[in-house]
Amino acid sequence: MEVCPKEVGNQQHGLSEQRGATLVIALVMLLVLTLLGTTAMQSTSLEERMAGNTRDRNVAFQAAEAAVREAERVLAQPVLPPFDGNGGRYQPTLGAGARTWETVDWTDASAVTTYSEGTLAGVAGAPAYIIEELPAVFDTSASVEAGTPLVQEYYRVTARSTGTTTSAVVILQSTYKR
Repeated sequence: MEVCPKEVGNQQHGLSEQRGATLVIALVMLLVLTLLGTTAMQSTSLEERMAGNTRDRNVAFQAAEAAVREAERVLAQPVLPPFDGNGGRYQPTLGAGARTWETVDWTDASAVTTYSEGTLAGVAGAPAYIIEELPAVFDTSASVEAGTPLVQEYYRVTARSTGTTTSAVVILQSTYKR
């Protein structure tokens, strides 16, 4: 049987059509892999930013905690300085919703006490705190001498700190009984 040159040309033509389809499929697969790689890179970048923000907030939290502990050491002294609104020491603010820590200017060095027990590594700015003397509480059930109420003194400590950047701010509060 003899093969006609026309038929050989058609067979070759059919092969080239299949090779073209393979090229198109390979390009589509390459496009899909490129999209997957780009998405993976964006996801990794987002996760890195999230980890950095978490670290930044943790640094701010630890610095504010250090400031709270310093304020509590001040309150443990036998004689307290006057609570006259200077140096971060305030009398209680009376009234509904009155909160000194919300109205104080945290950037004013005379309105707050700046953390002074050393340098905190990685903090954008030194933490600061205020101490509010809360109204005295009389406890008549725990009297040592009959008829003399025992006075319980309470203080609210509020500390504010930033992390490695000024965008991460943490405010902590504790109540101290003396």
